[in-house]
Amino acid sequence: MSLDVKRDWDGAEWESFARRLVQMRHGGQNVQTVPDKVRGDAGIEYLTTDGCCYQSYAPTQSTDTAKASSAMKAKASRDLRKLRKNRQTIEAWLGGRKMTRWILLCPFLDDKSVISHVHAKTVDFLIHELDFVSKDFHALVQSQADFENELTTLRSRSQGIPITMQTPSSAQTLALREQVGVQLDVKLKRGFPNMPADFRNKRVTEYIRAHLLCADTLEQLNLEFPALWEAYRRTLGSEELRLQSVGSGSGETSEQMAREQRRLELQLSEALPSLDSATITRLATGTLATWLIDCPLDFEGETGR
Repeated sequence: MSLDVKRDWDGAEWESFARRLVQMRHGGQNVQTVPDKVRGDAGIEYLTTDGCCYQSYAPTQSTDTAKASSAMKAKASRDLRKLRKNRQTIEAWLGGRKMTRWILLCPFLDDKSVISHVHAKTVDFLIHELDFVSKDFHALVQSQADFENELTTLRSRSQGIPITMQTPSSAQTLALREQVGVQLDVKLKRGFPNMPADFRNKRVTEYIRAHLLCADTLEQLNLEFPALWEAYRRTLGSEELRLQSVGSGSGETSEQMAREQRRLELQLSEALPSLDSATITRLATGTLATWLIDCPLDFEGETGR
């Protein structure tokens, strides 16, 4: 597959995204979502008017192939068994149509033994003897690799998964603080000479976390919405060039920071109109933090100034 894809998904997020892929392939008007709040989903989450029945599944382990494969096989076994157990319910859902495909839709598929396992289970559970199953029925395992066209379309429309906030861990924050904490503290002390040391220490941690949060958001953009990531990079490059040319302006440091925050939010909102305001604020705040760490944003009192 030529497109990079996200492998590590929360179950609910993957279910929502998988539904988008299925609707994109079959047409939203041809897809029935099966709610699972009342007596479960009977082994089917989405069924289509042409007889395809999908069950989405995101393994909790995305890096260990053996564990992911085992989890997929177990999921397929459980839900294929449900087809026979809930045959009357499913037959009513199909409304006289025949089930032509049952598809386990996962974010990735690394182990081909999952495919043979699913085929074997359709025989073990006598799926082909069910009245609502067509003679040419097949059970498949598919992944994002099988939906490349749909993924491309979703990304071009800036749709797909929401940009979620992954809170940086304490270990990540501490590790980066050990690398850049001193220089960031020096810069804040120069910019805010009257700020108490304990408050400045807290501010250092806040900026480091903002930087990490922004980096994670940008990684999601780069992976899922490359056009938006490129728009961010262009906007950032223009503003960095402006800062290098004319500086951050006059006034107190807090005024400079607030002014630059507003400027970034405005520019990013115009460049990335499909992103919600919370994500725009997260990107702007994190960009300021990154500039403080990497020094594009300087304050009066810098050595040599």
